[in-house]
Amino acid sequence: MIPWLRAYLLAFLALLAVGLPLRVREDRPRTGHPMSTAPGSSPTREVTSSLPWLLPSATRQAWLATPGATITWQLNRATLHLPALLPLPLAPAFRVVFVADLAPPDYAEILEQFIGEMEALHPDLVLVGGDLAYAETELWYAAVAAQFLRLERQGIPVIVAAGNHERKGWPLFLRHFGHNPTFRVDIGPLAVLTLDSAHGRDQLTPSQFAWLEDNLNHLEGRTPLIQIHHPIFPPGAALKGEGDGSGGSLLGFQQAFLRLCRDHAIPAVLSGHWHSDAVFDGAGQLRDDVAEFPGTKFIVTTALGNELRQVTRWPHTYHGYRVLDFDRGRLVRYTYDEAGNGNPGPIASTPLGLPNALVRTAR
Repeated sequence: MIPWLRAYLLAFLALLAVGLPLRVREDRPRTGHPMSTAPGSSPTREVTSSLPWLLPSATRQAWLATPGATITWQLNRATLHLPALLPLPLAPAFRVVFVADLAPPDYAEILEQFIGEMEALHPDLVLVGGDLAYAETELWYAAVAAQFLRLERQGIPVIVAAGNHERKGWPLFLRHFGHNPTFRVDIGPLAVLTLDSAHGRDQLTPSQFAWLEDNLNHLEGRTPLIQIHHPIFPPGAALKGEGDGSGGSLLGFQQAFLRLCRDHAIPAVLSGHWHSDAVFDGAGQLRDDVAEFPGTKFIVTTALGNELRQVTRWPHTYHGYRVLDFDRGRLVRYTYDEAGNGNPGPIASTPLGLPNALVRTAR
């Protein structure tokens, strides 16, 4: 037999040996990684199979049944591009809830409380900004994913970002929440851009930054909203507590990231990680004076369920989440009305309704 033909045949047989029986993984849509649904957007379905260029039957049927749909391949990863959705008028109001740093298994009641509050509030979208599990077990990852699925089944999309704690159970995170932690979802008036700052604990990769820049150059009239686990700024002069011990802030590409925020008028960048509330302006100054100021708002939100910290001079610590209201794509509210007088003050997130026995103060 000709040597090159023998090599090709052996490679083909090896491919069959590892690829059969055929195994399929649906990467999008899945829990925490929905398809785009905004009018005018182009939704995609993404699948990975154990053999290249073999489509699972469900994806093949969706392709054949949808006029105008196309398939692209990257070896064993297929993307089904569905036709663009009709550009219908949007409702003017759009509500987003952002939450990060969830509860470990022994405080599962905190996550249950949050899901119940979301079922009552019924926002248009829930963003989860990393550090989901704090336990590297299949059982707990499956339980967290099941809670998010509860919301999705009630018509509340959930978009999940990775945090630094996910790296301790990275295969579990990828299995339950998708194999691409950097992605875009067009929903309502927004282009939600989910980044992964935790691969090196506190920085972006060059390819990820290039991806972000490209997406910001192709917003198609949508309002960009970024979620990333690590805060963009350090506490600076506002430090009062655990600013360094909490893991700090974004390091790689920070200045270039800030330039993109200015150039593209990004209304807000949402982060967690500190287990404490804070809001910074584009100069890195803590804005505990007013809620409204020009430029991007760099918003850090307290922990939903893990231990609380005080990182800056902002004195209030409690478990909670952040509610952001948009009106025709414009951010009109992102802080909690602590005084109850209809005038939300600076920084504060929305407290979670918890009995005192479940409040987790710093050790």
